[in-house]
Amino acid sequence: MSFENKERRNLKFVSILKHTLNEILQKEISDPRIGFVTITGVSISPDRKHARIYVSILGDEKQHQESFKGLISASGYIRHLLSKKLQTRFTPEIEFVEDINPGLKVEEILKEIEHEKERNQ
Repeated sequence: MSFENKERRNLKFVSILKHTLNEILQKEISDPRIGFVTITGVSISPDRKHARIYVSILGDEKQHQESFKGLISASGYIRHLLSKKLQTRFTPEIEFVEDINPGLKVEEILKEIEHEKERNQ
């Protein structure tokens, strides 16, 4: 399999993973600690066995901390639900990471794209 095909498959998998996780957080998690959580990004390891889930949490500092603790404590259950919904051989281990400033992430992505363009020229 060529690098481009593998990259395309991984991007599609990331998209499906993000959509499915959003669905799980909105409809199937009933932990009262978890408030308004938005998944801002997902990155996976090349072998798809580990996924880093970037989340943005609304609320004051206390709500923010409680929601993040709730996510971490529910991560095993979330992975279990994910395994039921995904039709893959392996369900990735998930790690939640606070996305403190999504604006900075966008800026980093734009810089990375610019570097790729320069490298390809």
